[in-house]
Amino acid sequence: MIGIENLTCGYGERTVWEDLSFEARSGEITAIVAPSGEGKTTLLKAINRLHEVERNGFWMRGTIQARIDGKVHDLYAPPIDPHWLRRRIAYIFQSPVVLPMSIGANVAFGLKLAQVNDPVRTGERVRQALEEAALWDEVHARLGDPAGTLSLGQQQRLAIARALVLEPSILLMDEPTSSLDPAATARIESLLTHLKKSRTILLVSHDHAQIDRVADRVITL
Repeated sequence: MIGIENLTCGYGERTVWEDLSFEARSGEITAIVAPSGEGKTTLLKAINRLHEVERNGFWMRGTIQARIDGKVHDLYAPPIDPHWLRRRIAYIFQSPVVLPMSIGANVAFGLKLAQVNDPVRTGERVRQALEEAALWDEVHARLGDPAGTLSLGQQQRLAIARALVLEPSILLMDEPTSSLDPAATARIESLLTHLKKSRTILLVSHDHAQIDRVADRVITL
């Protein structure tokens, strides 16, 4: 669950959202719809505090809460560690983010940052994440190959697997299929329908047909 209450935010003197409130429920795909340039990406970055990495003059008032591991957290309360938060609320970008390393190392990268040093556990989690991202059957024999050799659609599923390896409670999807062909888009949509069973998914998309196919709820801003 994600709960947004009376959210007002912006950059410097510019206000992007004012008095925004809605809830995204666990086990559902909630689609966010708004015209281009109206702050949909800003909203996603506010949820997992990614703007703090960018240092771009972002400010906000209001409350953002999320249920993570069965407990509701105020995401801007002082005890919250932003690094922990971004592991539990994963962000999938519009264009696949592929690191200049092997397929297997890409998926394991988050575990390395989280200081998971057990190679057996790492191998198990990498396989589970790739299976959950519907990619294991396609890459299990070539985990040592450069990730850049994958197709664009496979790269996006690899990015999803890299997020899933840390077992996040929430997925923030920022137009994850906008650069993909229809076949790759269909694979991602099928994957999202599966992933929502155990997570909250917030999806930004300009594709109204896609929203009709996969969204359980639509928030129009």
